Amino acid sequence: MTQFRYQMAFQYACAWSGVACVLLFFLAFFIMGFVPPLSPSMSATEVAAHYRDHQTAVQVGGVVMLVSSMFYASYTAVMSGQMRRIQGVHRTVVYTQLAAGAFASLTFLIPAMLFEVVAYAPERDVELTEMLNQFAWIFLVMPWSPFLVQNWAFAFAILSDRAARPLLPRWLAYLNLWAPIVFAPSVLLPFFRSGPFAWSGLFVIWIPAIVFILQFVANASCVHRAVRQEAQAQQRPATADEPAADEPRAARSTPTTSVPA
Repeated sequence: MTQFRYQMAFQYACAWSGVACVLLFFLAFFIMGFVPPLSPSMSATEVAAHYRDHQTAVQVGGVVMLVSSMFYASYTAVMSGQMRRIQGVHRTVVYTQLAAGAFASLTFLIPAMLFEVVAYAPERDVELTEMLNQFAWIFLVMPWSPFLVQNWAFAFAILSDRAARPLLPRWLAYLNLWAPIVFAPSVLLPFFRSGPFAWSGLFVIWIPAIVFILQFVANASCVHRAVRQEAQAQQRPATADEPAADEPRAARSTPTTSVPA
């Protein structure tokens, strides 16, 4: 029983790590003085001045952003674990979500390290500082494709659930289909240095950030509930007609029949 509690506690922690990830990620922006974000239209001198004036803040914020990436990894893992419980979902769907989530975590980790590089020596040539700053922001905001693959694989699994009581609500699938589409305007940011499609613009960072937060909270809450249901199922006495809790859920409602000899 103690081992069972440890296993469930680990899953609960992974489920809520999604919320921890998004909280730490956006906290890092406030710490580094990136609210509002540095505009791509700023001159090299202005960019360098920000890093000189906020050197320690950027270094601390970079560490916070780096830490957020590890929570995204565990958040992705528990999503995969719960997807496996859905009857009829092929392992390829689960692996697609897991692999895409692993790539997506790099969009937290690498920009954090780049911000650390910029803040490490703010006295360097201002044009080099500007280039590193551009590298960090573009890598941070533009890569939406791993999230699309991850979210759509997750949504596909949810919509594949034909159980009488689905493991995850169907509205969550529609949210995960819609959210990465909101992130898509980021592909336009290389063509703009100001306006709504710049990396600091309304359609590239502000609206996606709001949707990103709502999606994380919704996913984490629903996955946490699914983990709780799994724990309750394992605590019930097993019967001959009820498979183990980690087997696909639809199998639970399928009674076994004996074939006469």
